[in-house]
Amino acid sequence: MTAWHGYSVYGVRIISDTPFDLPDAEVQARTDHQAPIAFVSECDADFAAAAMSTVDAFGCCELPDGRLYLCWPGWYEFVVASDGSRVAHRPLDGCDRAVFQNFLFAQVLGVALVRRGREPLHAAVVDVGDGAIGFLGDCTFGKSTLLASFLERGYRLVTDDMLMVEHRHGEPQAMPGTGRIKLLPDSAGRFLPHAGGGLPLNPMTTKRSFVLDNGSRRASSLPLRILYVLPDPDERDAAASIDILPASRSEMMRELVKNTFTIHLVDKDRIVRQFNAAAQLASSVDGYRLRYPSGLDHLPALRDRIIEHAVTRTAPCAS
Repeated sequence: MTAWHGYSVYGVRIISDTPFDLPDAEVQARTDHQAPIAFVSECDADFAAAAMSTVDAFGCCELPDGRLYLCWPGWYEFVVASDGSRVAHRPLDGCDRAVFQNFLFAQVLGVALVRRGREPLHAAVVDVGDGAIGFLGDCTFGKSTLLASFLERGYRLVTDDMLMVEHRHGEPQAMPGTGRIKLLPDSAGRFLPHAGGGLPLNPMTTKRSFVLDNGSRRASSLPLRILYVLPDPDERDAAASIDILPASRSEMMRELVKNTFTIHLVDKDRIVRQFNAAAQLASSVDGYRLRYPSGLDHLPALRDRIIEHAVTRTAPCAS
């Protein structure tokens, strides 16, 4: 009989036949009323239909029975059930399982969640005041580094990189993630000097995953109050000052669609659901665009400006 390990992340229950370093299932068990997503290892039968698939870079294809085959050559391959209820995984070429835990887990879970009818976002979120604030932006835009500057000041992580939002009684809730943050060595050294050396993500990057202690991360959901859109690297290089500019609802909807966490699934039903989710969130959360210069030295001042801005706008007496 299989001995299952239970976890809860992003408001979703996970069971696995091999252990992960993830929050225990009891922490968020009441937040997800769906059946758990099962992660199953070393099941050759699951990969029989994908045996003829050969890819030189990341690949994603639908199998004849509706399941999805995902492959990171030289690292790992996965088969995701058509309804997202099951994820089979196995390493390639002797890849260290840490690559799965620290890098690929969220990627594959995001695909399973989309198959379940959910819409994960590419965002970092921190606990500020009486709610959460989030940062939207693509890879290399600096979401995690900005988030780390908040952790330096004692604010708590809600989630890094992937965000799941649930609407309860008309209010969006940011669901807590894995309790980890991914940083380059210079960012970690500047803002989390006592966090240790971290864990490598994969052989292609110097970025590492840092597991935060319980005092630095939230274990339960929090109302999502504000979303800030980060500038791209070229915009940062051209900026000379720090500015926080209001974004219209239509602008925020475009940003939310653009910042989906899972870009490879583009069937009609998914696109309709994605637009509806973006419209719902854009109508219930205030959005702002950030402008600020490049460089780690500017982030403490930016952080303090954001804190002042967010607290003013989320105070109970604010209209």
